[in-house]
Amino acid sequence: AAMAAVTLFSCKKDDDKPAPKPTPTIPEAKVGDYTVRLESSTGTFVMGYNDLMLSVVDAAGKEVALEAATFTPWMNMFKGDGKGGFIKEVDFTHSCPHTPLAKEGNVWKSQALFQMKTGPSGVWFATITFKVAGKEYELKRLDFEVKPQPNKALGTVNRFKLFSGDKGQAHLYALVAPESPKAGENEIALGIWKMESMQSFPQVTDWVVEVKVSEKGSTAAISTATLRYERGFYRGKVTYPKAGEYTLSYTLKDAQGKAIQPQGN
Repeated sequence: AAMAAVTLFSCKKDDDKPAPKPTPTIPEAKVGDYTVRLESSTGTFVMGYNDLMLSVVDAAGKEVALEAATFTPWMNMFKGDGKGGFIKEVDFTHSCPHTPLAKEGNVWKSQALFQMKTGPSGVWFATITFKVAGKEYELKRLDFEVKPQPNKALGTVNRFKLFSGDKGQAHLYALVAPESPKAGENEIALGIWKMESMQSFPQVTDWVVEVKVSEKGSTAAISTATLRYERGFYRGKVTYPKAGEYTLSYTLKDAQGKAIQPQGN
């Protein structure tokens, strides 16, 4: 059963001009004599997959060697005003799929999947802790803006539910790579996360994903591929025969090869 479809461009036209690079956005906030900085590798926080970097500098602007650090993203969702809008009163708060910080030099890195963009309905922020010279510090709120994903090749973050009886278990999924697909063979990477709770989003790692490639507006398969979980995502190779727009349709299977059917999808 087709789980969903994502449209992407196989390659750019020769006369397309490269998109201008965004001005880097580096949210920062002070904790005592230190300044905490959160940065995206692309310079912008976008709906979808993000490589993030956390660093701390002292009063002189010098990077500090951290002994430990944690990062948790949160989104405050606002209450509706009953007229189709929202009021600045928090209704509930949720997190998103993200990895624990891993140290690389004086920079600590994480990967996060933001499933919603910042807007009238809600805003994103992070809680951060770090340890310097044996002393622990906490930053309770570092605000940042999540913008729409400008890369059509990656599409958007989508969701589906798997039902057991009347109760459905929600999941998130998103294409992570390639960012610049080309005519010919491409390695793709797909992430799937279980929405276990408002705070817990473990990755699904024990499925097999069958992919059908078709031209936009058609259901006929041009090529097929099998994605298996490795190096953090479901990976495999698909072929786009020429420049144009294509649709990927996914079929989920368990480890025994039995199709998993999301309801109504």
